[in-house]
Amino acid sequence: MMPSIKNAESIAFSRIKLLVADVLKAAREVTRRDDAPDTQEAYALLNLAQTAESLALSLPVEMLPDEEWRYVSDAEYAACDELLAILADLPKD
Repeated sequence: MMPSIKNAESIAFSRIKLLVADVLKAAREVTRRDDAPDTQEAYALLNLAQTAESLALSLPVEMLPDEEWRYVSDAEYAACDELLAILADLPKD
């Protein structure tokens, strides 16, 4: 049986959390390096690390390592609601 949202108990969240933690650790190590050479390869690696971190943090909170969880305040929810309302009011071209 393939893991799916409809069959959530089949998803190995603990394994996913460990893999996401590894990705975030490696990505942050790359982005913190100050001694990177000024080459295309270094820029490509940095871009890859930033993209990997962004993708990992886009996962549902249940798939993130516990240390990546944070409390979201009511003000943050309100700000998101405001932004979504503004975006909804923009003309669609």
